[in-house]
Amino acid sequence: MTRDERLLAYMQNRLDPDDRIAFEADMAADPAVAAEVDVMRAVRAEFEERAEAPDAVAGWRRLEMAIEADKRRPANENRAPRLALWQVAAVVAAALLTWETAVAPQIGAERGGYATVSEVAAGPALRVAFVPSATIGEIDAILVDLGGTITDGPGALGLYRISFVDDAARDSAEAALAARTELVELVTAE
Repeated sequence: MTRDERLLAYMQNRLDPDDRIAFEADMAADPAVAAEVDVMRAVRAEFEERAEAPDAVAGWRRLEMAIEADKRRPANENRAPRLALWQVAAVVAAALLTWETAVAPQIGAERGGYATVSEVAAGPALRVAFVPSATIGEIDAILVDLGGTITDGPGALGLYRISFVDDAARDSAEAALAARTELVELVTAE
């Protein structure tokens, strides 16, 4: 029996005589236990002083029931937030997987700026290294304007392979990309 359980049993006169004597000895030896008993007695006295109020005894019973309910609560209730965190992570992972496999290819196909890496590149191509601060939105926007499609990359050196429908489109895109130094670090024809 824990210290709180013994205190509550003592206050409710539920301790057998030997346990009651032992608890009173603990109370005499430990001022903290004696202080807790004094607090409990003061609370009980406060409730009893309000005897004219019909809910005084009921209030004491509610306090006892709250203490009992607290004792039955699991020792570690922090597992529930971890479960919720794993659920959120699973939902996010599923959403990303769905986006990458179903939505992004469809959007790219409609706009002409996305193709899977495994897709065989048709036609002339450029090797392009974008600046590290370039966003996917900026890259996609320029490729849509130039009629280019990412068909490979980024590779180990950060190079993308951009394919075009013909040599003229590739050559004009090479000149346009070379002029965009705020977005492109390197551009070479294949």
